[in-house]
Amino acid sequence: MPLFNSLTRRGLLPLLLLVSTGALADSATVNITGRILSSACEPEVNPLTVPLGNISRTALDAKGATASATAFQLRLKNCPAEISQIKVQFDGTPASGDSNALALTTAPGVATGVAVQLQDASGTLLPPGQPSALMAIKGGSGTVNSLAFSARYIATSDSVTAGNADASATFTLWYSN
Repeated sequence: MPLFNSLTRRGLLPLLLLVSTGALADSATVNITGRILSSACEPEVNPLTVPLGNISRTALDAKGATASATAFQLRLKNCPAEISQIKVQFDGTPASGDSNALALTTAPGVATGVAVQLQDASGTLLPPGQPSALMAIKGGSGTVNSLAFSARYIATSDSVTAGNADASATFTLWYSN
């Protein structure tokens, strides 16, 4: 009790009571929703290779300079019948110097100062880890959906060195009706 008496005498007890009773709590509800789909879309080609060709390093002469885009189709078959829209998210290592682009695959003789950008059909950049806008698809057994994208090189520094310039990404599909 000596501590209690000491606190009371000094007037600190009322102060401690004010500090300790200030916490209030409210409650809220979290509703978790979802649906189990009958199936998942299947890539028609796996792995898909997008050849960007040979580009002169002088075409990427300054940070932000880009090469011509190469179009490619992500073809998905047998998508769930109950789904009418989809988002595609490409995941990979972001490039140092440009987090909106994919880093080149680390290997002996790899080019430096360059990365790969992905774009949707309208030319909107698709940074690694960011889903695309919704795209219409047809679901059902035997259906094939062609989703248009493009890839291009981008200089991530003012100094680009020659070498192999490969990148890799996995994709995730986000379903919507």
